[in-house]
Amino acid sequence: MSDAIDDQTIGATDLEIEARLAPGEAPDERLVPARARFRDASRHVRFDECDRNGRMRAAGVLRHAQDLAWLHSDRLEFSREWYAARGVGWVVRAIDLLVDDLPGPSTPLVGTTALVGFRHVMARRRTRLFLANGRVVADAAIDWVMVDAEGRPVRFPKEFEAFVDEVGESFAPTKIPTSDHVESNERIEIPLRNSDIDPLGHVNNAAWLELVEEALSSTAPGILATPRRRIRLEYLGITAASIVAINVQPRDGGARITAFDPAGTQLLRGIIDPVPHSRHGGN
Repeated sequence: MSDAIDDQTIGATDLEIEARLAPGEAPDERLVPARARFRDASRHVRFDECDRNGRMRAAGVLRHAQDLAWLHSDRLEFSREWYAARGVGWVVRAIDLLVDDLPGPSTPLVGTTALVGFRHVMARRRTRLFLANGRVVADAAIDWVMVDAEGRPVRFPKEFEAFVDEVGESFAPTKIPTSDHVESNERIEIPLRNSDIDPLGHVNNAAWLELVEEALSSTAPGILATPRRRIRLEYLGITAASIVAINVQPRDGGARITAFDPAGTQLLRGIIDPVPHSRHGGN
């Protein structure tokens, strides 16, 4: 199934949603060799990952995803030092995250991540968080881009190509289309904190989701209260600004998100939708 979307195909069917929340391995995980998959059964929800209602924030899922990715990369012997020696690294280009009734502090979690495809300078990871009983509380397709020291997309190092061939799968990158609708007149301006910047000097992808949810809390708090929701973000650029402006445009119970720097450069596009529980049953 392609993750490229437009306004006519923006939703997902009940069966597609339930398939993403089915216990066990995701369909794209089953296609790749065991070495491309990683499992960590020692995780838990930290207190500082939770909101005022005592539930894990969606951005916490992305922080677990980053950690799982690096633990897996270390096991594959592609460590941070390996990448640094070659002058390359990974940044997140897009996420498609489905969360379902996220748990509260100290809840034990099992985390899995798998490299399920490569495309030119990109890689996709399927990352999932499970409760001890096997219920999936989060499923994410995360598209990464390899970049050089200046942040420009770059081809994989030669030593990495053998692993790409071993995985042998590709994917359609997640894209958020531009909207023909007039942007909302109200812009929420949010200062960037020093803690939003990661070691690569970028606003971290999880920090971006926190900024988006901060804007939603002022304009559409009901979306954040929905236990099951789908979050799609495409990261378009980096900024050296100290403040960003976020537009929230209501759409079908959810919201279209656009973020800009003070010069008007678009930095992020996104769509966040509540997902009703399926009439077919499921989780």
